[in-house]
Amino acid sequence: MTGFERLKEQVKDQEDKALVQTVEYLLTREDIEEDYLKEEKTLEGMAKFIKDKARKYMKNGWNYITNEVVYAWAVMYFSLPNSFLKIEKKDTNNSKTKTSSKKEISKNNVVSLEKARENLEKKKETAQISLFGGVA
Repeated sequence: MTGFERLKEQVKDQEDKALVQTVEYLLTREDIEEDYLKEEKTLEGMAKFIKDKARKYMKNGWNYITNEVVYAWAVMYFSLPNSFLKIEKKDTNNSKTKTSSKKEISKNNVVSLEKARENLEKKKETAQISLFGGVA
């Protein structure tokens, strides 16, 4: 099964015209077709990701977001790992758990020098953000 076939299967019988329109755009993006095959990525997850991002721009119950921005968020969702996007997944007990690694418990809030250096390097890697989404 190709990435395009997986997307088409997930959107089959979908009544939400905005979601269908977004999938039609994604089907034109041959450069990220392999990303559509990732098990952690679904249309339901993409729709939730886009809705959550759009809520941040809501003002007085209205939201003015262009199609291009929604398409960019959809591409971002499929291109980047869930841990980077800070997307939580539900475990079998229906309680939310973060996909990123759990923080180590330390005594008196003291962190080892090695751990502090690792955290600093991670922050440096993700500090530069592109205008077109994702890390530059």
